[in-house]
Amino acid sequence: MYSLQRIKKNQDEICALNNYIILPSRLFFLLLRYQPFHSSLAMRHAFFVLLFLALSLSAKAQVYTFADDALERGYYTRPYQRYEAEADLCTTNGTFLTASDDQSTVQSEASHQQALQLTAVGDYVSWQLGSLLTEDAEVLNIGLTLRFSLPDADDGAGRECRLRAELVQGKDKNKDEDKDETVVASSELNLSSYWAWQYTAPGGNYPDNLPAANKMVRMRFDETHILLRDVECRQGSSLQLRLTKLDADDMPLTIDFAEVETVAAPLTAADIDADDLVVFNPLTDGDIADFIKANAGKHIFLPEGRHETPKRIYLNHDDTHLIGAGEWYTEIFFSASSDSKATYSFRGIECNASRCSAQGLYLNTINNRRYYDNNSSYQVGKGFMGSWGSDSQISHCWVEHFECGAWIASYGSGWSENLMVEHCRLRNNYADGINFSQRCRGNTIRYSSLRNNGDDDLATWTTTNINSNCTFAYCTAENNWRASSLGIFGGEAHHAHHLAIYDGLECGVRVNADFSGRGFSDKGVIHLHDISILHCGCKSGSRGKSGDFWGNMQGAMNIGSTANYDVRNIRAENIDIYDTRSNAIYLRAAAGHKLVNIILKDINIDTAQQYGIYYAAATGNARYCNIRIDNCRDQQNSHLATFVITESCDEDDTAINEVSTIPTGDIRKYLDNACLLIETHDAVYSANGALIRRQ
Repeated sequence: MYSLQRIKKNQDEICALNNYIILPSRLFFLLLRYQPFHSSLAMRHAFFVLLFLALSLSAKAQVYTFADDALERGYYTRPYQRYEAEADLCTTNGTFLTASDDQSTVQSEASHQQALQLTAVGDYVSWQLGSLLTEDAEVLNIGLTLRFSLPDADDGAGRECRLRAELVQGKDKNKDEDKDETVVASSELNLSSYWAWQYTAPGGNYPDNLPAANKMVRMRFDETHILLRDVECRQGSSLQLRLTKLDADDMPLTIDFAEVETVAAPLTAADIDADDLVVFNPLTDGDIADFIKANAGKHIFLPEGRHETPKRIYLNHDDTHLIGAGEWYTEIFFSASSDSKATYSFRGIECNASRCSAQGLYLNTINNRRYYDNNSSYQVGKGFMGSWGSDSQISHCWVEHFECGAWIASYGSGWSENLMVEHCRLRNNYADGINFSQRCRGNTIRYSSLRNNGDDDLATWTTTNINSNCTFAYCTAENNWRASSLGIFGGEAHHAHHLAIYDGLECGVRVNADFSGRGFSDKGVIHLHDISILHCGCKSGSRGKSGDFWGNMQGAMNIGSTANYDVRNIRAENIDIYDTRSNAIYLRAAAGHKLVNIILKDINIDTAQQYGIYYAAATGNARYCNIRIDNCRDQQNSHLATFVITESCDEDDTAINEVSTIPTGDIRKYLDNACLLIETHDAVYSANGALIRRQ
């Protein structure tokens, strides 16, 4: 049960020490919509308290506020503040790009489909920052992350641009003395589009980094981050972030947003209490991968710095622990070329042992594609891979530019079980963010950020054995450019909750049978609840302008028994779907397959360019309770008589293996108050298959 006290606590955290927040008009209306009709009275009251507090704050700082934080959906405990490069949210002499869902435009991949371009030398953008100081600290390490886009080079190798980042201290509002504004930190950012721009040929399934006029373009954005150390700030004074373009080449630099955070001091070996601790010395200990292998089964400290290796790192001994100085301080850079058949897979950390851990690391790589030679048999390596045995942990890790952020699977006789992944940033990868794949049970990812990935951000795929009890919780998934932000492909008793999904080019959530495997179990219900899906889905159209990778329509939430098996025992509850480009919920089935025991409860759909619920040859059965559909072209279309959808608020979560449909024997059709009804020997159904009454 939500409480006013908890809302106030959240607001105090957001606005600590005069952290004033600007509330854009779009967010204002989103907040109004976000007091869901199915919420408790206390939650509704709390919601309006947050709205009142946000609106009553001074508009001095330009921190972007996420409405889902009040509902504790997404990574609401994230350590950084967002600053959007949009009208009324920044100061600039650049050019704002008008919001567009045309996929041929760069801003279609930006947050809110809006962005800012700096073109001439001296063009700038600045933001008034929220408070970063604590009461007893005036010297800070400040981390800056910038999401940007630069044009690609003709050969796909990217282009470069220089940007100056400055922190400007304002006058002290608590003192009479008159101090001018001063630059308290300055650094030059070297931006590159080397890792961005992926191209897919007509009829192709996977992208590469080789431009061609007939190819579809995705992944126009990338990110960079820098740490401004030992920044001296005066208590009570304002702080401004200013970015200025340095190159006089008239090449457009597109900025989506910046994120700013205070960063704790780096961890040192002296901070670690372990009898078996070993410390890597890059000057004397050779290659980092070899050092880790030689010290298997120990606590291994990897100090601050950039450590390059041309090898994959293997953890094949139980109780091996990799400890970095922090994701802002310790980088492992995998330097082996993915353009060579001899070295394409030499990257990432692979673990097939138990009770292992990785923490406080930034993983990056020279790789800038999904597969070597665009061949799925030649996989270029994931950031984290292997089974991780049982009871392992990955925390405070940042992973970019791999095939996948993490692909967890056991390809041996054992299982991957009870892995905990938390407080991670899995971004800008060419396929999945994280996938709990073959032989996974009890694995969890929570409190993490996923962004700009080229396949499902969060996924589980049952292959040879039934995956079970995998959890996806308190994660924010943004700007996914292929597939979905949450993908469930078989298994039993999985749990996805308190997720925030924004601006996916295709699906927000998909639960389907697109991939081969054991499918969905008849033993445990998969529960999806407390999820927000904002501006996802796509209309069918010309590839590269609309639609998915093949130009097809995709809904914001897809549930479909498509190519391989029935989809069964899915409960979706407390789901809010807003501002959908196409159909909010898309229910479908391929010939010979069914939807079985689908439960839709407390679903709030507001604004869809097509239907609230769209049925595409769906067969099987479903139950619904409290579905609200507003501001859609139509609420729903008609469906086949072989799909029975019944209004029921029964809390029964029993998994079932059978499906009932309207009998195909003797039936009578008749009109009742201008409504077509279908009568059998024991029941009456509506024309679209909904059960009206039993005889």
